Amino acid sequence: MDAIKDIFISYRNDGVGNNFASRLAADLRRSGYSVYFNPDEAHSGDFPTRLRTAIESCKDFICVVTNDYLEQLLSANNVCWIRDELLCARESDRHIIPILVNGATMPDDFSRLPENIRFFPKIDAYVFPEQYISSPYSTLCNVLMSNNDGENGFRDVYNSNAHFDPDKSLEDILASANSGDEHAMLNAGIYYYYGISGGKDEKKAARWFKQVSAMNGECAPVADNFIARMYYAGSMPRESQSYEKSYEYHMRSAHGDLYSAGQVGFMRSIGSGCNFDYAQTEAYYLSVLDSMDNPRKDSFCKFYIEHGEFKKAADIYVKIADSYPNAAYQLGLMYKRGVLSSPFMPDYFKAAMYFQMALDNGFISAAYELGTLYFNPTGTFKKDFVKAQKYYHMAADHGDPYAQYMLGYMFFYGHVEKDFRLSIEYFEMAAKQGNVLSAAHLAMLYQIPEVHNYEKAFDYCKYAADCGDAPSTFVLGTLYLSGRGCEADEDKAYLCFMKAAENGAPEALSMLKLMDEMGI
Repeated sequence: MDAIKDIFISYRNDGVGNNFASRLAADLRRSGYSVYFNPDEAHSGDFPTRLRTAIESCKDFICVVTNDYLEQLLSANNVCWIRDELLCARESDRHIIPILVNGATMPDDFSRLPENIRFFPKIDAYVFPEQYISSPYSTLCNVLMSNNDGENGFRDVYNSNAHFDPDKSLEDILASANSGDEHAMLNAGIYYYYGISGGKDEKKAARWFKQVSAMNGECAPVADNFIARMYYAGSMPRESQSYEKSYEYHMRSAHGDLYSAGQVGFMRSIGSGCNFDYAQTEAYYLSVLDSMDNPRKDSFCKFYIEHGEFKKAADIYVKIADSYPNAAYQLGLMYKRGVLSSPFMPDYFKAAMYFQMALDNGFISAAYELGTLYFNPTGTFKKDFVKAQKYYHMAADHGDPYAQYMLGYMFFYGHVEKDFRLSIEYFEMAAKQGNVLSAAHLAMLYQIPEVHNYEKAFDYCKYAADCGDAPSTFVLGTLYLSGRGCEADEDKAYLCFMKAAENGAPEALSMLKLMDEMGI
């Protein structure tokens, strides 16, 4: 077998690991990638050498990380294939991509790991449901260094045009620019700014742009535009980031450059680099509205929304909603909140229409909003937990912690179906992103007999309580009182109940009274 493949998949043969790895290998191959997956390899002859060659030759080293995979890394066994594979990838400076599967999480305490693999938890990992759909898979493909011979065959191609050589083009431009040609000088700056030939070089770009700006000729507005961008981003060589200078150069450029015209409006709308004046900002925006591109029109609409002018914003958004997904999304939000009618009245039917329009055009945040419409509707809009769950899944697979929380909530309470393990999976995804309510639910879930883990219950409960969640403060008191997941501490329990009572948990008063009566 030819062991030279772009992608190497390392996994633990523990059921979940090999099943997931097998599916991933098949999906990657269907997408045009070359994959080394060792069940395809005969374990005869000098297998270890062939394995090492495959790792050293790959571009991407994918680790399918299950709980068993991590336990093997943590074990003291002298022989551990996956540890050897990981170390080989590290020594060969391969692109290592951990994929966390089936609720696996990287250890927080690096000292538990053998010293030579403590680097592993520090690598950005990707969380996949065991039965993943397209979203996380697409995210993975976007970070692969390997070529995709099906859809991304030109990933590493520097130049495939026989009629245009970017390096030769830059040579010709520089020859003219050094002779004082204004257009060539501007083009030189543009080539260096965007890295059209070779890499991006902002120092050289800034030098050419400033020379063109100083000439004050027909190319000056474009050069001023780029200078303004560099001041705004803080990438002007040897100079500090400055909104004031950015505004100054955008103003100089605005009469001849549409991007700068829109940026001036945006900076005026928040008083960035200039004084804020509502009337002047609105008048300026309206004077250039028809010539602005959609992102700049969006900035104007947000200016209106922030100042309560919802109908004025909607009038602009309606005109660009078909081509600009965020416009449809913002219309959906306004109809959901009811701010486009007087008196305010939500219209979930129009909200759903615009959220769906945004989602169809790739604006994934709209999926969560659609889920909320169907989960908790108003008026004559019909509740539909199945649709709600479908849309929450879409958003959750893209990492939305609120959608992950809602899926955990639905599985916890049995909306559509009851599944404590799936509830835990989604609550943990959200809790890792700081979602307090997910942590509060996990504190309860991990006390259920089927899935109990009192130490985790205590840790999640303490986090939620520390964040000010009153019910979690009460539950933390019960854990301290019983010594569940922690060392029993009656004083801490009493303080938790007092705090919970002060913050609106009346059940805490009963526990305080009970402790007083029991004399503890």
